[in-house]
Amino acid sequence: PWLKRKPSEYIRDHVRITSQPIERPEQDRHLLKMLELMDAEHILMFSSDYPHWDFDSPRLAFPKLPEPLRSRIYYENARELYRL
Repeated sequence: PWLKRKPSEYIRDHVRITSQPIERPEQDRHLLKMLELMDAEHILMFSSDYPHWDFDSPRLAFPKLPEPLRSRIYYENARELYRL
């Protein structure tokens, strides 16, 4: 009763998560569906965890993503967060 918006809206406005470590399911379509369900377009930022031995390569971490989503995960979300 104290909230004026849905909890998911507060998450979208105040929380960012990073992709490392990412455990890819066997089928890329399942990962794409998970990204959609978690609103990755707005809250997910790529991180590699380099130079650790189990880092995620930016070329291999995700399946082929639609370009708008790829741009958001690899650049736009961090640019907005850090006001660059």
